[in-house]
Formats: sequence, C-alpha cells, structure tokens
Amino acid sequence: MNINKIKINSFGKNVINIIYGKNESGKSTLLKFIINTFYGISKNKKGKEYSDFEKYTPWIGDDFSGKIEYELNNKNKYEIYRDFKKKNPKIFNDNMEDISKEFNIDKTKGNQFFYEQTGVDEELFLSTLVVGQTETKLRKTRTKYISSKDSKSSWDRK
Repeated sequence: MNINKIKINSFGKNVINIIYGKNESGKSTLLKFIINTFYGISKNKKGKEYSDFEKYTPWIGDDFSGKIEYELNNKNKYEIYRDFKKKNPKIFNDNMEDISKEFNIDKTKGNQFFYEQTGVDEELFLSTLVVGQTETKLRKTRTKYISSKDSKSSWDRK
C-alpha cells in the first residue's frame, strides 16, 4: 500500500517511510492522524490521562477532520475522509463514488473498510507497520552496538 496524499484540516494542537524531524515538529501527531483516519479515534482513555480524541481535538475552530488518498497493492485507489467527531468515515473509490456502505460496520469499532481491504487490523498495524519513538529498544542480552571513531558502525551478536 502507498499513501499518495494526506490533507489535514485540523488535527492536534497547532518501501519504508521514515518521518523525522526536530522534537515537537509534529511527527507523532502525523502518525496518530494516519492511524486514527484508518481505524477511528478513541474516546477511551485506556489508562492514559487523556483519550486520543481529547488530545488531538483542535483548540481553535470546529473542523476536526482530514483525508488520505492511498493505493493498494492491487492498484485500486481510494480516498478516505474522516470527520473525527463522527464514528464512521466516508470512503471513495478512484471515480470518487461513495463506497462507504460496501463495508461492514462493527458496533464498537465502526467501519471495517481498512481491515477488509488489507486484512490488517489496528493491533497488527501498530505492531508491524508502525514504530513509535518509545518502542525502539536494543536488547542488551542479544546484541551489542559498537561504534568507532570513523562513524562506521556494526552489530556484534553474542
């Protein structure tokens, strides 16, 4: 799958794709936008101080939405528009026909379009396709990172 275009109307407070930049430049917010567009935004705090809905609701204005245009491996192209204040997104095919009703709607999870298109649920997406900043760790018991003065580096397996 390729994401061809992202348009964020308002979200947040002001091969391998790597999103990088300085601290507080919006990398995590962009990642959350992609996840919440495909799978919906949670109003459940899940043990956190704020739910994603509370955390990413814009401070100013009523618009809390965006869209993603993407292409699957079978070359089918889609556009998803999500108003985060509503449970279900609008899904359009390459001809901009609304095909939202062609997908199952789960009472708790909402529209299951992305899972039906890709076979990838949110848990699998988060555990295999997305690596957050606090989720990358080296296991000291298995690998040791060695860096030399000349900026070359290697992995020593022990």
